[in-house]
Amino acid sequence: MPRNRTVRLAVLGSSVQRAAPSGFPSSRSSALKRRIVVGFLVLASLVLITVSFRSSALDGVQGTGATVLRPFEVAADRIARPFADTVGWFRGLVDAKHENEKLRAQNEALRRQLILDEGAIHENVELKKALNYIGPPSIADYDRIDTSVVANPQSALDESIVIGAGSSDGVQPNSVVVEPLGGPDGSGALVGTVDRVTSHASRVTLLTDSGSAVTATDVTNPHVIGAVRRGGGSSDVLILDRVPKTPVVRIGDTIVTAGSLGTGPLKSKFPRGIPIGTVSSRSANDTTLFQNIQLKPLVDFSSIQTVVVLVPKSR
Repeated sequence: MPRNRTVRLAVLGSSVQRAAPSGFPSSRSSALKRRIVVGFLVLASLVLITVSFRSSALDGVQGTGATVLRPFEVAADRIARPFADTVGWFRGLVDAKHENEKLRAQNEALRRQLILDEGAIHENVELKKALNYIGPPSIADYDRIDTSVVANPQSALDESIVIGAGSSDGVQPNSVVVEPLGGPDGSGALVGTVDRVTSHASRVTLLTDSGSAVTATDVTNPHVIGAVRRGGGSSDVLILDRVPKTPVVRIGDTIVTAGSLGTGPLKSKFPRGIPIGTVSSRSANDTTLFQNIQLKPLVDFSSIQTVVVLVPKSR
């Protein structure tokens, strides 16, 4: 091998060997410095967070930062608000459209039902005329005497009121007494019957009296016929008695006077269709033939102020 080439390889080898160790300490030192800086920043952040929660020393700094950033927050809110309002407007428009379609469908269904009901009523009237049918009396067959209550029940055992109308006003014994039409607790609901009449005042025995009873039926199921009387010891509960187990009675059904003209134990002197109460509970057992049906009265018998006395029209 030539001498010059040997020298050149020796020189190159020595230069390569010297270049490798010269770069290693510099790289290691930079990585160590970065780690120290990161650790310092993490430690400083933890210290600042701890001081912020446990001390008020940074309140001023926080307040200054919030003041500086406030214009940017306001600007961002002003920019974003029109987009949010637009999205909300479109969403409300879609909801209103769906609601409008739903209400139109309900209105159309009610209109069709009204047409059917009016047709059934007209047909019923025509059939009654053709058959010369005389049905039970209704409220339309009575005159109405509006009067006030001058005395409410005098004790827990008293189930009567005194009204400010008497024989001079047309009130008669056994006249039916109801709430004024449009009353808050059941329009025209049954109150009781007149049991004593003077010239200018009358006493009304309430429906909650133990001696009161009225033949009644279920509005949604005319096959339900029974006698409404006071419940066991409470004037807030009425009982629809003598209803067989077969007819279906549902919770919430409205019970009204049946207006029966019979002569049996369920005879009634009341006009048909006067609201009495709603079914609050129903049960049946194998030991009895009838259902146990409880009603919630539509009248608050403890605070009656005005009533309407129904008297037969003069013929």
